[in-house]
Amino acid sequence: MKQEVIRYPHSASLFRFCRRVLDQKYGGIRIIDQDVGQILGFDPADCSHWKKGKKNVRSIQAIKGIASYLGVDERLVRDLAAGEVNDEEAFFECNGYGPTLVDSKQIESAKKDYYRFYAASWSKEREQDFRSLFSLDKQKIATMVEQIHQKIGFREAPLYLPELLIIYPEISISADQKSLGSMRSDFRYRLALSIADHFLAPMKNLDASLQEILQKPLAHIQEVATNLFAFYLLVPTPLLQAEIAKMDISHDLVTQLAEVFWVSKSFINRRLKEALTSNTM
Repeated sequence: MKQEVIRYPHSASLFRFCRRVLDQKYGGIRIIDQDVGQILGFDPADCSHWKKGKKNVRSIQAIKGIASYLGVDERLVRDLAAGEVNDEEAFFECNGYGPTLVDSKQIESAKKDYYRFYAASWSKEREQDFRSLFSLDKQKIATMVEQIHQKIGFREAPLYLPELLIIYPEISISADQKSLGSMRSDFRYRLALSIADHFLAPMKNLDASLQEILQKPLAHIQEVATNLFAFYLLVPTPLLQAEIAKMDISHDLVTQLAEVFWVSKSFINRRLKEALTSNTM
């Protein structure tokens, strides 16, 4: 039996993305195809055509309507409708990038718990230990990544992650991760996070009871450090500055940088914001 050709595969991918976002947004409530169609006011027939890639959904009004209804970046919907990313990549862009800034509220809460735990034996040494435990030295992470880049001879973007893994065979990565390391932007980011786990020091040994109490803020600090490592690994500041200097400013800077570094536009936006707020640009 001859397989039916999907006329507009990007529209079908857009439909799947919308459904996944709705599933997440209304977790626990069963989402049906018509719920997706209602985003654009489609009747059941048009909704079915959209799902099957028989209806081309990429007008400006449709893109704006979908982005507004789902509460996602309009550029992401536009890229999805144009086939620049697929539904899996787009869904990851909505959820995948973790924090690069420490949440001060978590640290204040952790300090109170830490003080209560050691209330009977509080000292300046205890306070210094707390600061050491919850300090995040961005420059130290950047220097660590710079040393890795020097060892592998990385001087021109993009970074080929499989080559890095050859230089560091002790890094434990699955075969699938290795093969995907130079392809899709979301896979590259996840692989960079796995590499970060190898280089970043684990949490210090603590009293088991205290570690349980501080589990959430400690995990938060580790997550921020891991994300920063991944951002610096894939888009180091010196190369970012060099590439910006060469860019044609009459064109979209974010798009150009994303293409050079083999990362997503969302990644570049986050990386630029982190660099500017850290005064490293």
